[in-house]
Amino acid sequence: MRADVSGFGLWDRAVGATTVLELFGEIDIEARLVLGPAVERMIDREAPEVVVDLRPVTFMDAGGLRLLDEVQDGVAARGGTLRLVRGRRGVMRLFRLTGLDSAFTVLDRLPPPLTDGDQELAVPGGP
Repeated sequence: MRADVSGFGLWDRAVGATTVLELFGEIDIEARLVLGPAVERMIDREAPEVVVDLRPVTFMDAGGLRLLDEVQDGVAARGGTLRLVRGRRGVMRLFRLTGLDSAFTVLDRLPPPLTDGDQELAVPGGP
């Protein structure tokens, strides 16, 4: 079950050597402030690969882009790789408008091995 109190949230799960993060709702500056510390703990795991699923994101602004940039920096600092799963048209438009579409590896869909496993709610939507 998802707790969606303020319009955003995060699910996470580990699949082998990959951490899958599923962001949902409106990922803005408030979401970055609430989710940022939890995301940092999640990417600090031993898993070298991180996949962020953007499909459930309904809105993203510069705060959301900053969160993803911080994830990318954290993963790279540990020698890992980050991939994003393509989100809705409006979300991906933000990447194009800011020129960040080439700064991330973007997948069209979640790879089949990563679709297995139970999802666990990691962080509620906010205060």
